[in-house]
Amino acid sequence: MLPANRPSLCLKSAPLVLLLAALSWPGICPAAETEENPHVWKPQINSVAVFKNGLGFFVRQGDVALRDGWCHSEHVPPAAFGTLAIYAIDEGRLVDLVGSGPGETIDFDGRDAPDDQAARRARLEAARGLKLQLQYRHKGQSRSAAGTLVSVGPDFAVLEEADQSFAVPVDGITRMQILDLPLRIHVAQGATGEEGEKPKPQKDDGKSDRTTLGMAYLRQGITWIPDYTLKILDAETAELTLRGTLVNEAEDLIHTDVHLVVGVPHFVHTEHLAPIAVGQVIRTIGAGLAQNVPQQVMSQLANNAAIVANFKAVGEADVIDRPVDDARGNLQAALGNLPQLEGAAATDYTVYTKRDLTLHRGEKAILTLLTRKIRYTHAYRWSPPEPMKHYLVLENDTGSAWTTGPCLAVDGQRPLSEDLIRYTPQGDRFELPVTTAINLAHEKTEREIDRQLKAHSPNDHVYFDLVTIEGEIKLRNFDAKAIDLAITNPVPGKPTVAEGGTISLDPDRLKLLERQGTIRWQLQLAPGEQKTLRYKYERYVPSN
Repeated sequence: MLPANRPSLCLKSAPLVLLLAALSWPGICPAAETEENPHVWKPQINSVAVFKNGLGFFVRQGDVALRDGWCHSEHVPPAAFGTLAIYAIDEGRLVDLVGSGPGETIDFDGRDAPDDQAARRARLEAARGLKLQLQYRHKGQSRSAAGTLVSVGPDFAVLEEADQSFAVPVDGITRMQILDLPLRIHVAQGATGEEGEKPKPQKDDGKSDRTTLGMAYLRQGITWIPDYTLKILDAETAELTLRGTLVNEAEDLIHTDVHLVVGVPHFVHTEHLAPIAVGQVIRTIGAGLAQNVPQQVMSQLANNAAIVANFKAVGEADVIDRPVDDARGNLQAALGNLPQLEGAAATDYTVYTKRDLTLHRGEKAILTLLTRKIRYTHAYRWSPPEPMKHYLVLENDTGSAWTTGPCLAVDGQRPLSEDLIRYTPQGDRFELPVTTAINLAHEKTEREIDRQLKAHSPNDHVYFDLVTIEGEIKLRNFDAKAIDLAITNPVPGKPTVAEGGTISLDPDRLKLLERQGTIRWQLQLAPGEQKTLRYKYERYVPSN
């Protein structure tokens, strides 16, 4: 017969005869395939909203069996401060307590948990399939063993780690700690916020029932980069295609609905973690068990007494603390030298959704989000002395806002331009630069037509002349179609005459010697039409 307080026994690394002898003892069951513990909540990502500033709002959901209202989870997300929520999906349920730490610890001391065989077995049964560290006493000495709990017998609990198994006497266990599961959640029954009613805790009857819980949080490590292709179809119509490159350095997305958001909400504390994730560690088994049974044990294959006498030679698993990995990845390295695009662009948001997308951490994907036919016109802008520029005026009648992103314009097989489309609300227009205008001849000349000598003297022996300048802008349209032209002509003085144009003064440059103004024209030139625009302005110059 074996002694009542038997030590933990290493099973799997022994030869077959020794293994069979050990398994023949009362209270030890053959190790079977480890089943998943029903009280471990493993929420899966079913939705993520991705913003262009490297943030993503993740939503997880999953079923779990509650034991006395409790469940465990290994997932502690690196949530931004103030954004983590764990909640009940089922009506009449409320998550009223969420705790995090290195793992739940139960002391069988008569206060934390009853100090009897039935209480130990009940706790062990609920932890079947989990990684545990068990502390127990044998012959007046404290010992510990760690591994996956694969079976609970009348007298022994069997832990399995790597290629070895331990049998721990149940009646000697003083403490049990659950490893690898730092999150502990309690779900209450009853009202979920009705005035005057409080949620009722689960009855501690050892039974379990299933429920659905959700988790939502904002975290860094995922972004999307928009880009457009504009294909000219005819003289008035073009096809605009919006694509988004999704860069995922956060978490694996498996059959997930991904929402790419135009615009960024106001998030203040994105550089700070939620308190429950700060300094979080996981207790885990850090080293393998002894790989070989001592030779003196192997030489006495069927001698049970030899196994008991030599248990000290069997190694125990080391349990270590390790920080929770925020799994952020290096998003900046993944983006390379990408130019910085605008962040928040508007108070209204446009969302492009891709259903059932699978994209693992570290991967990128190009998604086609929008293909629409749009109307466009041509426009020309000139601000001397810069070259005259040609623009395509794109009308946003697509039903949604356009986000900021690069755009490649093509006409057949010929590229026209690559520039940045900036945020354009629905119903607005955007001017996409194309190239320097070559079919519109333009020339600007100026000459002095009047001078008032010593018209201004701010100090003795300091004089300024008032000079009047007349300018001409000559235009000719060589294109086969009419051209809409806007001219913005800055002048280094006070504009006085502008034939067919409008005059404005710079309100920040009103000192007599520093005056500046602008003359603007908005006109249309028919094919082959010529036009001359005249203007005048005054400025003070030092007298000779």
